[in-house]
Amino acid sequence: MSSQSYLLIIDAPFATKPSAPVVVGPTARATPEHSVSITCESHGFSARDITLKWFKNGNELSDLQTSVDPAGKSVSYSIRSTARVVLTRRDVHSQVICEVAHVTLQGDPLRGTANLSEAIRVPPTLEVFQWPMRAENQVNVTCQVRKFYPQRLLLTWLENGNVSQTETASTLTENKDGTYNWTSWLLVNTCAHRDGVVLTCQVEHDGQPAVSKSHTLEVSAHQKEQCSDTTSGKVTSNF
Repeated sequence: MSSQSYLLIIDAPFATKPSAPVVVGPTARATPEHSVSITCESHGFSARDITLKWFKNGNELSDLQTSVDPAGKSVSYSIRSTARVVLTRRDVHSQVICEVAHVTLQGDPLRGTANLSEAIRVPPTLEVFQWPMRAENQVNVTCQVRKFYPQRLLLTWLENGNVSQTETASTLTENKDGTYNWTSWLLVNTCAHRDGVVLTCQVEHDGQPAVSKSHTLEVSAHQKEQCSDTTSGKVTSNF
């Protein structure tokens, strides 16, 4: 009687993990109160049951669309999700996280991040004012540019509509929320300028259309008395 040996082969498929999430933000910056779309993708997992969540600064987001492909049976799946985030002026330091949970990760989800500093533009606010200097024939006209981001900024002073000087923001002060402030000023000789001259501070921020703020030069009666001999001259600047 002969004996035979049999080899039993069991086909047990090996479950593969999802790839690290890749998070991609918008291609153009948006201003506060507007929304931006951020996408998250992960590929190559074999079990279709997967969970994806979005968080902004630790708070879960609900405005999102998520799909897993293909719809039918497959040896490998992909997930793609798009979240819409409404920006605020305080979002320069904000972070958005895409979190992927899968059976192969054993409770340790994968995360991808996006910094909203790359998606937001906070327009500046302008204020122009003057105050007298120690010399009686001089006044200081100041333009304060506040709360802007990113820091790329070009400032032009206009005198009655004509360009007086142009400067690029260099020495900036940073606020706690990540925005910036900058101050530019003109030293004006009141003897060389008539009362009513309009000085305009014009700012181009991050390549956007210019915004401006104007100030009408005020020369006091006392200053006019000091200028008995009227001279001609241009605005001088110090910054």
